[in-house]
Amino acid sequence: MGCSSSKHVADDSGAAAMRRRGPRASMVPAGYKVETAASGPEAQRQLATAGSVAVPLPTAGLTLRYAFVSQRGYYPDAPDKSNQDAVCVAERLGGGAETHLFGVFDGHGELGTECAQFVRDRLADNITSQPSWPAVPAAALAAALVTANSQLHEAPIDDCLSGTTACCALLEGSTLHVANVGDSRAVLAEAGAPGELPTARDLSQDQTPFRLDECLRVLQAGARVMTLDQLEGLKDPSLPCWTNEADCDGDPPRLWSPAGLFPGTAFTRSIGDAAAEDIGVIADPEMSAMQLEPCHPFAILASDGVWEFMSSQKAVEMVAKHDNPYDACKALVSQAYKLWLQKETRTDDISAVVLFFDWKKKEGSSSGAAEAGAAGGAAGGAAAPAAQQDTPPQGGEATSRLGSVWRSRSGKKQEGGV
Repeated sequence: MGCSSSKHVADDSGAAAMRRRGPRASMVPAGYKVETAASGPEAQRQLATAGSVAVPLPTAGLTLRYAFVSQRGYYPDAPDKSNQDAVCVAERLGGGAETHLFGVFDGHGELGTECAQFVRDRLADNITSQPSWPAVPAAALAAALVTANSQLHEAPIDDCLSGTTACCALLEGSTLHVANVGDSRAVLAEAGAPGELPTARDLSQDQTPFRLDECLRVLQAGARVMTLDQLEGLKDPSLPCWTNEADCDGDPPRLWSPAGLFPGTAFTRSIGDAAAEDIGVIADPEMSAMQLEPCHPFAILASDGVWEFMSSQKAVEMVAKHDNPYDACKALVSQAYKLWLQKETRTDDISAVVLFFDWKKKEGSSSGAAEAGAAGGAAGGAAAPAAQQDTPPQGGEATSRLGSVWRSRSGKKQEGGV
């Protein structure tokens, strides 16, 4: 429904006050395990696959094993706040035996949960209904995300100051297509020499004002790009005072309308966010494609809850310690959760999808990446263990300046080790 007049807030923050929201419907289709806290108001603390799931791709010469975990954030001032992340899995997309879709969606704003779930629920059908499907799957994926943005504007969801990121991977045989809108991220592991850890290769770039090209694009569209300190007059608003996300001291550059103190987004692309489109926030994804080879043991898709305090390389090194994607997902999300609580009095919602590529062993080969992926034993694994029970610290969540201005990226201070 786009912007409604009720969403233009009278206060200077330019964002609606966050209301406590009750438990939401499951973010994933039936058949996936939903883990809940043993007690308390957190009705859906963690959602996950029931162990690792195996899908053979014989033509591509590999077996795909995947898993995901989506962890609700710790919000001491809003214990019943819903998880605004959503995860999409669509095996054999459009009837293609070796075509599989995965996506992570990180909602934001008052109706971020609804926005993330809306896009998740429509993406697969949007892809297969494109004229370019199945001849050009990358084009179909890109068009599907733009279509989802238009659909969200027309839906009975007020997306004026709410929206979602989207980081999607479409596996077509041994070709991996990635589409990214916002600041979630896709990372591919590349095997090194024997005995060395794999190297991280980013398959997407975070779309934030830290990127000069994105910053210039939104400036040309009419946005003001300033940190909160600049907005409050504590720093010169005419000079960029940021260098990179690790050194921004929790005050990243944000996008502001010339007409007021909104929307305050720390990203330059998203689905939804109708009020931000006039200043250059677009839903057009950036695309990449990778021809997978046996030197590629796995890939990671994750919301920025993972990347806030963890580098791509550290995430790859952590996943490489595990022989199945489910345990890798659990470890990655758990470590991200702990890093948040070391730095903040709360955590973000944290979601990760891990894809293991188990390559068929070549004739005469005795070692290599094909064996590395298969070392985990039988696909599917054991039933998922109980939900993680990280003990939250005492005390309330620190409130950001200017009310409920979105802090989708508080500025990464990435952990040097795990």
